[in-house]
Amino acid sequence: MAYVALYRKFRPDTFEEVKGQEPIVTTLKNQVKHDRIGHAYLFCGTRGTGKTSVAKLMARAVNCQHPVDGSPCGECESCRRIAAGNAMNVIEIDAASNNGVDNIRQINEGVQYAPTDGKYMVYIIDEVHMLSAGAFNAMLKTLEEPPSYVIFILATTESHKVPVTIRSRCQRYDFRRIEYTTIADRMEDLLQRENVPATREALEYIARAADGSMRDALSILDECVSYHLGEELTLDRVLGTIGAVDTEVFERLTEKIGEDDPVAVMELIHEVVWKGTDLTRFVDDYVWFLRNLLFLALSPGLGSQLDLTEEKVQLLTELGKRFSHDTLQRQLHVMQEMSMAIRGSSNRRVTLEMGMIRLMRPETDVDLSGMLGRMERLEQRAEKAEAEAIRLSERVMELEQRPAGPVAASVISEGKPAEPEEIPETKPEECREMLRKEYPAADAEDLIRIAESWRSEILPRLSPVAKNYMKRIAVVPAEARQGEEPKMNLVLTGEDVGGLADDYFTKPENMEELGRIVAEATGCRIRFQLARQEKITRRESVLDLSKIHFDTIEDI
Repeated sequence: MAYVALYRKFRPDTFEEVKGQEPIVTTLKNQVKHDRIGHAYLFCGTRGTGKTSVAKLMARAVNCQHPVDGSPCGECESCRRIAAGNAMNVIEIDAASNNGVDNIRQINEGVQYAPTDGKYMVYIIDEVHMLSAGAFNAMLKTLEEPPSYVIFILATTESHKVPVTIRSRCQRYDFRRIEYTTIADRMEDLLQRENVPATREALEYIARAADGSMRDALSILDECVSYHLGEELTLDRVLGTIGAVDTEVFERLTEKIGEDDPVAVMELIHEVVWKGTDLTRFVDDYVWFLRNLLFLALSPGLGSQLDLTEEKVQLLTELGKRFSHDTLQRQLHVMQEMSMAIRGSSNRRVTLEMGMIRLMRPETDVDLSGMLGRMERLEQRAEKAEAEAIRLSERVMELEQRPAGPVAASVISEGKPAEPEEIPETKPEECREMLRKEYPAADAEDLIRIAESWRSEILPRLSPVAKNYMKRIAVVPAEARQGEEPKMNLVLTGEDVGGLADDYFTKPENMEELGRIVAEATGCRIRFQLARQEKITRRESVLDLSKIHFDTIEDI
């Protein structure tokens, strides 16, 4: 037997199996139970929400010989014939391909004959908005006053295209989009019948991707199950099958946009493209991500209404604090425009890259939102410059307060302070000699241990200025050479090479203080050397800093 798609195999057999349309189902069941059946119905709504399924159920219910609480029994001869598509009194018409006046005339002629089996002759006209103006006019009289045994059920996804003269002659039912939790529950039930394991996380993602359409959800599910046949359906497998990405990618992308790092953004797009991601879906999903980011920035209490976990709400709330509300609104507006542009683009990657550059560069826009974006960028740069100026002024004050040599404390004698007695300055070479006498040299194992505990044991002991510079560098043991004392590399990368951090670590008095603090904290002395690599701009992207080639290495 040929394989049957899930959305066809599990089409609802009773009104109770129709999910997400409870008000419509209840109304139709009551009409059947109390014999208040109308002569014309108009079912409106987006794709995959159950219009055709409910129309077929209605045709079975009105002709059922033994209805159960308004639903078809499914066992009588009439129910079996209609379900099998062999009933002569239920006629389905596709108005997309049968939209002329002649087609409607055939219907007008057919309604003159009573059904040979069943109580009602039911005409189901799908995509009724596709009928021509002449066809609608030919249908008016029959639709208004059909024979008592005739029922018309018209279905459309675009009700505004149906003439008001037709709409006014029908009972109208609007099928709403189905909630993602309802779709996920339905898929979970169907997979249990099919004995296919799947995680709830994967099913909820498929339900969200379906955008309220049960048929779309089952079609996506069918594709994912077929691709990973015999395996548990997980979120990663769903993402890989339909060409989507996890929200973690959007979080990283938004962070890099906030850091104004176009190189990192382009690298992320390159990674997304080469994973085979559908760029149209990528842009649409990022629009929803920015929408959630904006809503949480406006009101963190909206988290429960955005179908997000508490952990995700907290993460997005913190991420949203990097941007003003105006900036988030501008970014959302740019991405919505890109969503439309990328669908008609011949080169979607270039369209996406140009859109991302526009996202980070508000100066490319000449409208009010672009001006607001430029003002915000200037304010951010001013804040960074002010913070750097404060840090430099604190450094200057610290250097000004440091005397040429240590001065002994004043001695209080007879209530009068004595003149301070100047003590000869201790030179860095003399300090290192003292450390050699008091502390043993660190071996290779000591260096590894110290490097691993550097941030927890050494950083808290440093001065604020030293701590600020130490946070910008990497501390890794140098490659050991035979016959030489092991050394510790202080690795400077990117813009720090030749900058303020470079200047700080090349001053002997600063390294004297650092060596003393390390010796007191660890019980062994360390020899340091300054390793520079200007081409590395992000230390986190380097797997092993001890094995790379440095531009310069200098003993300090």
